[in-house]
Amino acid sequence: RQAVAAASLGQVYRARWHDGRDVAVKVQYPHVAQAVRADMRGLSAALRLAALASPGMAAAPVARELSQRVAGELDYRAEARSQQAFCEAFRDDPDIVVPAVVGASGRVLVTEWLAGERLIDFSESAPQQARNEIGQRFQRFALSAPARVGLLHADPHPGNFRVLPDGRLGVLDFGAVVAMPGGLPASFGHLIAA
Repeated sequence: RQAVAAASLGQVYRARWHDGRDVAVKVQYPHVAQAVRADMRGLSAALRLAALASPGMAAAPVARELSQRVAGELDYRAEARSQQAFCEAFRDDPDIVVPAVVGASGRVLVTEWLAGERLIDFSESAPQQARNEIGQRFQRFALSAPARVGLLHADPHPGNFRVLPDGRLGVLDFGAVVAMPGGLPASFGHLIAA
């Protein structure tokens, strides 16, 4: 009954599934989809006006991309498909854990519960060597996911990661992903190397 986490689009609750598993239940706020879509229409109109003032500005593609990204985050079924793809790709990974999807609808997502310490708390209390190891796991996850899954986890803020008691890195929230079926583009590798 009490939310354990909240975000811009919804809240997360801890619950028990009918088979006894602890689960995380992500519930979208009522009417948030309509509000976000109205905001996107307003932004699109503002970008079109800005394009009139700056003729070289590519407002239409920016507005279209933003609308697609936001629409993807509003559909928890799409998030469930992305999360399950990551879960399967990292299933046997010794350092990274993605909780399995238990069920989903457009506005509710149920996944296995992932017990662990929030990354921000871990970074404030752990010794430097442990922080370095988790940093390496995070970087390996971020850079290898496009080749392993064909998707990039596009919301890498600390609230979406947990450090599990056994030291593995847990990854949460797959609402924002970018399709990269060919893995990271070569230009990304050059940028990262630089």
